[in-house]
Amino acid sequence: MKKECVSRQPEVGARALAQGVKIGDVGISKRNSTGAKGFTLAEVLLTLAIIGVVAALTIPAVVTKVTKDQYVVGLKKAYNTLKSVEREAIQEHGPMENWTWSAGGNGSDPTADFERYFLPHFDVLKNCGATTEKGCFAEGLTLLDGGSEGDYNSAYYYKIVTSDGMSWAYQNSGYSGSLNVRGWFYVDVNGLKDPNRWGRDIFAFDVYSSNLGIKPVGSYHRTDVPVQISGVDSECNTSLSGAFCAAKVLFEGAMNY
Repeated sequence: MKKECVSRQPEVGARALAQGVKIGDVGISKRNSTGAKGFTLAEVLLTLAIIGVVAALTIPAVVTKVTKDQYVVGLKKAYNTLKSVEREAIQEHGPMENWTWSAGGNGSDPTADFERYFLPHFDVLKNCGATTEKGCFAEGLTLLDGGSEGDYNSAYYYKIVTSDGMSWAYQNSGYSGSLNVRGWFYVDVNGLKDPNRWGRDIFAFDVYSSNLGIKPVGSYHRTDVPVQISGVDSECNTSLSGAFCAAKVLFEGAMNY
């Protein structure tokens, strides 16, 4: 039995060769027996072209949204930092309406107020002070409408970089209305990186010497009544400076402009 079984295998192979059939042809013929056709080169190129057009239309919008979301997260973090600084300063010095502020107004040296009340409560990575030293705040700033903004690297601004990479500048205020805004904080939520533009990565906060404390510029606009969102919109759109954008973004939780 064993002999017969062994002898048949060569016979099968010889018969197949005699008929001109190669080993493996059966498998190939089965795969092609369905009649399915492959894609032509033109069809492949057309498909790739369509994918490219769709990607060109959608990817920039997705990237822009992701970038804006990052700015929103940065602004929220910056505001939380300021409120934490405010709470700690109040614990140390009492209510802000009782603080002894410097007599100087807009354009005066902000060092005394900033170092007395705020500096000890920041996690400082670099301190440029109220000097012309570079490296704490970006140069070449722009407004939301594309206009040019002044340089904060002057002695009128006290500048620091915190451990999270954010750039901060503090300026004394010359405003002496009923609520007495004593100064302004400016923050660049991604530090020296672009775009260095108001309403994108740069935002401003009022410092009130009252129970209002530190508030986004535009949320009260130096009155004791909150500004309506329509009023905030009037100063936070791409045709204006973007001064009220901190208030708008924090109110809406998004960068809807």
